[in-house]
Amino acid sequence: SSGINAEYGVDQHDMYFYSSKNATLLFKSWDIHTDTAFWLAIFGIIALGLVYEIIKSFRFCLTVEARTKQRLEENKPILYRNSENGSCFEKLCVHSVLTAIYVVETFLMMMLMLIFMSYNVYFSSSVIIGIGLGFFFFGSPRIYYGH
Repeated sequence: SSGINAEYGVDQHDMYFYSSKNATLLFKSWDIHTDTAFWLAIFGIIALGLVYEIIKSFRFCLTVEARTKQRLEENKPILYRNSENGSCFEKLCVHSVLTAIYVVETFLMMMLMLIFMSYNVYFSSSVIIGIGLGFFFFGSPRIYYGH
């Protein structure tokens, strides 16, 4: 059970799944004790999973578009506009945009992982539902264009 470690004064976290509507989500100050807060957390977690998959698919589409530009001169992708082969600056800009998107994607993935690791069955299920729905609705570019 949770308690205070006498030596370090730190709360210990139980490592088994439980089902309770009263829980703490990510931060100690995010205590959930009402039905309204619980359902807001559930829908927020599902939305976070959807946003994660949208960003993941968006980054994939931009990467495919950048690669396509290298193969097809007539293609006018979003990230390249003028140069036939793309200048060093343009390539740096494309790489910077893709890196920023990747950092946001990784941050969201880590937040979802931490939510799952709360071991609350409701929160963990919400992570899976959100990511599943996100892939169902937004993951098709990764299926049809490979990943």
